[in-house]
Amino acid sequence: MIGAVNYKLAALNSARVPFINGRLMHAAFFKILHAVNPALENFVHEKLNIKPFTVSFLDPLKKISSFENNWNVRRGDKFFWRVTALNEEILNAVLEISEGYEMQVGELILTIEEISPVAMSEENFISTVKKIPAADELEFEFVTPVSFRIDNFDAPYPRADLIFPSLADKWAQVQMPATVDKKFIKELAAKIRLTEWQGRSKKFYLAHDRGTLAFWGNFCYNLTELNSDVQKVFMLLAKFGEFSGVGRLCAQGLGQTRVKFS
Repeated sequence: MIGAVNYKLAALNSARVPFINGRLMHAAFFKILHAVNPALENFVHEKLNIKPFTVSFLDPLKKISSFENNWNVRRGDKFFWRVTALNEEILNAVLEISEGYEMQVGELILTIEEISPVAMSEENFISTVKKIPAADELEFEFVTPVSFRIDNFDAPYPRADLIFPSLADKWAQVQMPATVDKKFIKELAAKIRLTEWQGRSKKFYLAHDRGTLAFWGNFCYNLTELNSDVQKVFMLLAKFGEFSGVGRLCAQGLGQTRVKFS
């Protein structure tokens, strides 16, 4: 079972919150797990190197006044927050909390006003994507920064031969039912051309002493060098990216993506 839960949150107090708040939301997620299932929280935190979930940054419903790299949140300000789960236990845990639950994000206290879940079996996810006609073009909207690691440096490059092997890795790590060969994907990804894009790259700081080079924006890739069966494989990985995230630190808000086919 995989899925996503969209929360509508309301501030119960006033506080300053950084724009790049993935580490705070990562901590808030683990507090939820601890409240619902302490054994699962300990297992995911201590035992799993690969985290089978993602959290988004807080997304304000309306413009909030800011200073430097922080929002000046006021009581009553509202946010969306999205959590994805790549296994059934985590999905069930995040669905167990209810409206009215209070969560702390740094100095800010938020309450859950609405919960909107989407869940499906892995087999149903695969069959749903397979029904989509083969696409000649694929567009990633990278909503939050994306970064890859090559040897000892961060790689803020929107290259298909980085994006799709990353997704193939995540696919294998959570043991999705259909086998995807990373080497095969990397070889074929080299044939995919970036046709147009609108975005930028810069160094983002997840904390005052921890930065990573990353990119974000909209990037279109041409798949016409691939046959229709292989196009479907790349489409499947791209849609999986909406749940798994792309690149590094997706459990701290990076790599959030939306996908379109044409």
